[in-house]
Amino acid sequence: MNSSGRTFLFSALMMIAFVPVSAKLLEDTVAVVNGKPILLSEYQKEAATAQDYWSKTNPAAMADPANLRKLKESTLEQLIDRELLIQEGARLKIKVREREIDNAVDEIKARFRKDERGNNLSEAEAEAAFQQQLKGEGLDWGRFRERLSHQIMARKTIDDAVKAKMVPPSEEETKAYFAKIQSYLDSKSTGTPAGMDEEEGMALREVAGQVKALSSERVRVQRVLIRLSPGASENEKKRARKTAEDVKKRLDGGEEFAVVAKEDSEDPESAARGGDLGYILRGIAPPELEKAAFALGVGDTSGPIYTEAGYNIIRVTEKRAAEKPEYEKFKDELANFLGGASFQKKVEDFVQGLRDKAAIERNLPATL
Repeated sequence: MNSSGRTFLFSALMMIAFVPVSAKLLEDTVAVVNGKPILLSEYQKEAATAQDYWSKTNPAAMADPANLRKLKESTLEQLIDRELLIQEGARLKIKVREREIDNAVDEIKARFRKDERGNNLSEAEAEAAFQQQLKGEGLDWGRFRERLSHQIMARKTIDDAVKAKMVPPSEEETKAYFAKIQSYLDSKSTGTPAGMDEEEGMALREVAGQVKALSSERVRVQRVLIRLSPGASENEKKRARKTAEDVKKRLDGGEEFAVVAKEDSEDPESAARGGDLGYILRGIAPPELEKAAFALGVGDTSGPIYTEAGYNIIRVTEKRAAEKPEYEKFKDELANFLGGASFQKKVEDFVQGLRDKAAIERNLPATL
């Protein structure tokens, strides 16, 4: 698991002098950072949120007790980093204004204006969904605003101590990195590039994969999916196929693909985008879907295509031939990537510096 993506909420109080912590308080804490306790209740909320996210996005990994333990330990370390940043922000006399918190509240509430399928909600429905989320996280209004204040404080600390001192990558650095990408693609290797550690190699492989994808032959499609459950019975398959055939008739009758996808596709993510799946590359999509996508002309709509996910109706919206990667096409994205990678490294170094100077006690129970 990585952080793509991943939420940072921080605490804003600082204790300059080391304050002895009572035995009773220690029972209710999971760590103490420069004398400031991190409460068990706070940790449990954060861990529950992280576990819920990963259980939905990668349930197989969360079924492994070792991964679950790593997630809990990672959550604790994030809380320690948050507290260190808050304390550093206090030392730097960084202030969080009420209007900044109000702006953050508005930004978060805006995320509740649509349901999971992308449909607009009324103001009352959006507020109810927002309040339900707060309740699920065990937060009242005051604690919610406090957590936002902590998040803003941490961000401003990083902005002040790291971001303000960043220098964009030079043209020479960007060109040199593009040359490494070209060399790696030409080698057709799948291993770590020579002269790079595992983390650097993984980053280059990921960027090289994106460059390759944007330069390969590709087809952009919209999709309506009629989903099948794992191990679907023949009767379920027949019903799903009949539904897919009815969708095809509606499309042939002139209904807008994007509208039908939003209403009837059982893939919420693409349905919210009017069925847009993005580009399909050769060797990436299920063979049945790939074969149909590359055979159709632009504007053509397929009949029901069976895959393990269910029955798919696709429409081709764009086709692009393979082309040689050119620096000018990718230079802006590469400069942004290199700048982001440098920023992330400097943030990690900055936080590690705070850790090196801090007094940190951990008390994460083995049974949590």
